[in-house]
Amino acid sequence: MKLPIIIILMNIVFLTSSTFAQQENKGTTISAMMDHSHLPIAVPSDAEEMSLSLSLARDAMSGYNLTLHTQRYILAAPPSDANMSELMSASIDSKSGYLVGHAHLYVNGEKIQRIYGAEVHLPQTLFKQGTNSISVTLNNHGHMYWTIEGKKVVATLYIDSSNTSKLVKHKFESFPSI
Repeated sequence: MKLPIIIILMNIVFLTSSTFAQQENKGTTISAMMDHSHLPIAVPSDAEEMSLSLSLARDAMSGYNLTLHTQRYILAAPPSDANMSELMSASIDSKSGYLVGHAHLYVNGEKIQRIYGAEVHLPQTLFKQGTNSISVTLNNHGHMYWTIEGKKVVATLYIDSSNTSKLVKHKFESFPSI
């Protein structure tokens, strides 16, 4: 009875390897094929609950400067020597008790980049004329987004790039900073 299972597993491995090889030949990397659905992860009960707010200012040269205001959260790049299990779990700073992770930046619903610090420049080319949205989520180093009581830790600004007097039209923060 074990023989059919082995054959099935061998076929799965072959098909998966063939798919990766075909994608690499088309210029797509294996990392692009990985699941980046960004699943939720609850803030552990032994960690401080974090908060997130955003502010935005026009840049003197072009685009905007976004500032992340976090409390009880440490923004950092993932450790280069971490294994997948460590990346997917909660990383808590031993001195402060705060969670450690990074943020994800979205403009008009499209993921733009990871954020490892409080300040980031947003080039004008990311924005269309009129109303745009800028959202930031806090994530563990496995890219899972943090939740508190089932709610995603997220902040969103709605801006009007053509309005010279009032840039931010509306602001939403699930767990705002004080």
